[in-house]
Amino acid sequence: MHLLEKKSIKNLSITLMVIYFLHLLLMSLVKGGRWDLNEQIAFGQRLFEGVASYANGQTDLFFPSSPYFPGVGYLSYIFSALGLESVYVNEILMLITAVLIGAIYFILLQRLTLKIYPNISKTVVLSITAILFATHFKNYIGYMIEFKPDTILLVFGLLSLFLLEKENKPNFTSLLVVGLLLFLTTFFKQSFFIIYFLVYTLILFNRYFNIKEKIVILLAYSSGGLIALYLIFRIDNLYYFTIQTLGQHPMLDIKPIIYLLGISFIYNIIFCLLLLYFLYKRYNKFSLESLETKYFAFALVWFIFSSLSTVKIGGNNGNVQVGLVVFVPFVVFVLNELFKNFYNQKYFYSFVVSILFIFTLGYSLKFVKNINFYVSKVNDDFKSIQYLSQRFNSKNVFVDGNTYIVAKSSGLNILTEAETVGHFNGIPNYDMSRLKNAIDNKEYDLFFLAGDLAYYKDKGIKKKIDQNYKIHTSKYLPSHLQNKLYVKKEK
Repeated sequence: MHLLEKKSIKNLSITLMVIYFLHLLLMSLVKGGRWDLNEQIAFGQRLFEGVASYANGQTDLFFPSSPYFPGVGYLSYIFSALGLESVYVNEILMLITAVLIGAIYFILLQRLTLKIYPNISKTVVLSITAILFATHFKNYIGYMIEFKPDTILLVFGLLSLFLLEKENKPNFTSLLVVGLLLFLTTFFKQSFFIIYFLVYTLILFNRYFNIKEKIVILLAYSSGGLIALYLIFRIDNLYYFTIQTLGQHPMLDIKPIIYLLGISFIYNIIFCLLLLYFLYKRYNKFSLESLETKYFAFALVWFIFSSLSTVKIGGNNGNVQVGLVVFVPFVVFVLNELFKNFYNQKYFYSFVVSILFIFTLGYSLKFVKNINFYVSKVNDDFKSIQYLSQRFNSKNVFVDGNTYIVAKSSGLNILTEAETVGHFNGIPNYDMSRLKNAIDNKEYDLFFLAGDLAYYKDKGIKKKIDQNYKIHTSKYLPSHLQNKLYVKKEK
């Protein structure tokens, strides 16, 4: 047994990851869901009120609508249907769920690495994966704790992999569970088809199934996916908003594309170089009979489609990190190959212990610091809710993703959400006259915005707001609401 298999390494790695994910949980609660999650919660709230619809922008005023399929919104609805009707509590539960799914994915990545490379010790896989998560993927983690649907897709994909990749023929129950997982996957994001690609690859190259069985299984899974799409597209305006509208967003110019891809490589240079080294060392051993190759094919497709999101308006290097995280097993393999000859060296053991301890201490301090931030946030939120419910209850309001929860909790009538407007405004030459007329006619009693709307391509929207509305002031106004409320100008 080498020194890295000592219990101290294992225990420190586990402690680091427990503290790390507790830190992420608290960070998510401080940060809130933002538009990523809150648009989904808004859909869940509409479902609870008996309305299943996305915005279309022409017959409505751009009410909060997610650019993604409604799976996360259905989860929010389930919490409400179980009796947790407070939208404020709903967001907290959804954020806890998001971080929990992230922790499950972390565990599944370790299990996958051990399945592909059974000769690497569990402790080594755990410690390397822990250090990778503690030092990499900052933007991906930011997406994950806001409940962007990518991680839940990856969890469903890996669960399916473990059910199909066995030392014997998968039984009917396993196939049925995989079919259910694929069905559910379809509801979460338009890129669900990449998880189908993984499962189909595992079925097609499974040596225990004959050709007839493979055809029957694939037809059954495809039928389930089509049924799921049928149910999804029955939601009013969902196809128009999530497919047609987003599909019209233009591509970035070549210079910002090169910049974003380049900066993504620089920010993750060690990880990317290790991945390139993996390809150099292993490409001639690739075979579709091996799990390593089948999973690498999936990871490559996932990375390509994630990176494609970077080249459209609104894309950023976070999309690249979402694509990179799936390669963790291969980077663990490379690091093990590079350092395995040092595992019995005391200085190397001390080095690894020091790294684990330093990061554990660092994230512990961040966790304690965020406790104070969260207590302050909750106090600010409840002061804001009390003020808004007393002054503006049932009033028509224009919100953004950061203010939706407080506005909804205050009993305001939310007509429009800034980010939903932005999704439509990203379409070249989109007619925004419906919104501009509503502003001119002062259909809104209140604008409740955490940020400005300078990012809108149509600058006339903000201009009309400035012409018709002014910052709300009052000696009773909570400090947290200062410069966030805009009321009608007097004639």
